[in-house]
Amino acid sequence: MSLEELRFYADRHSIPVEDVVFIALNFFGLNWDVEFNRMRTALRLSEDSRFSEARALDEWNYYLALPVRPDSPFRLENGDLLLGSDLVGRTFGATEDYCDSHYQRRMGTCLNINPNTRTSCRGCDFCYTAYQVPLDRQKMTTPDEIRGFFTNWVSEQRVPDLSHLQQISIVTGCYGSEAHLVNFLLSLRDEASKLGFDGRIFYLGSALSDPVAIKRLGESGPFGYCISLECFDRRTILHRTKAALSLEAIKETMSTSMDAGMEVNYTYIVGLEPIEEFIPRMEEFTACTNKFPTVNLLQLHQQHDAGLRDPSAGTLDYYLSARRAIENIYRDTELRPKAWEDYRSLWFLRFGGEAVEGPRFPDRESISELQGLSVGA
Repeated sequence: MSLEELRFYADRHSIPVEDVVFIALNFFGLNWDVEFNRMRTALRLSEDSRFSEARALDEWNYYLALPVRPDSPFRLENGDLLLGSDLVGRTFGATEDYCDSHYQRRMGTCLNINPNTRTSCRGCDFCYTAYQVPLDRQKMTTPDEIRGFFTNWVSEQRVPDLSHLQQISIVTGCYGSEAHLVNFLLSLRDEASKLGFDGRIFYLGSALSDPVAIKRLGESGPFGYCISLECFDRRTILHRTKAALSLEAIKETMSTSMDAGMEVNYTYIVGLEPIEEFIPRMEEFTACTNKFPTVNLLQLHQQHDAGLRDPSAGTLDYYLSARRAIENIYRDTELRPKAWEDYRSLWFLRFGGEAVEGPRFPDRESISELQGLSVGA
């Protein structure tokens, strides 16, 4: 495989070659001579003339998290990301992708917290979290623990308070009951507010469904709810609590959440189901979403059974066709993917003919050493 071959795919589907490169990286993973199985890195594209879209948009710097696979045509050598003899770009800070207790997004204006030991969760066949190095063992469940975490974080970040944060995201499950989850979310709002936070609390999961609890959370302040749907019909590969939720019940919960004033969407993993099956379902769900769905590409790690991937999803054409089909659903809406959420997405530079704009790096430290770096063709 070469950049020329990927440019053929780009021309065939009328999308930027850069987007094809990133989709291919997520699909194939990265060949790197290390002992771990998942990595993350900052990346600056090379000055190759084929990256004309990045040049036009002045978008050269990216952040990726990828499976490490010895069978990938992409390889990492001395910091250079290579595809055959072609230099794709230069990496900085390439390391194992750990399961952290917290991490920043959107150039440090969003904070993701993992307050309930995400690595203890088991169940969804496609999830890699259980195999990650667990740096999330310290729980954050009580008001005192929440207060202590944010006090320490403010000190470590050398910021006066939390007023610069636009969003605090909860990216873990394992609460045991909806009541415990709701109590945590309300305590989180209360404690963060004392430190100047007035942004959105964002919950990624599927344990919230009680209309009374949803109304209460909606009234507490700006709130986002992303239901971890993952797939529409192939529900047996999910954790049993997710699998038990019917699509109709999920749609009802999402509609209730929108009525409560929440920003609402869902996660979907492209690669688990045929395009002709998931596109009609996605069309159904547009009525109960007011934010573009979090569409991720299925990443297969070395520990995964290759049978996870739907037989139709074994080529780049599948993902590029899926991208176009999803664009058709949302083309006439105001909903669009966000650049800072594009880590294993189908969109990086363009959504249809529109530029995907906005901050791409998780924090300022990740991009600082790539600024001004020139990567030759």
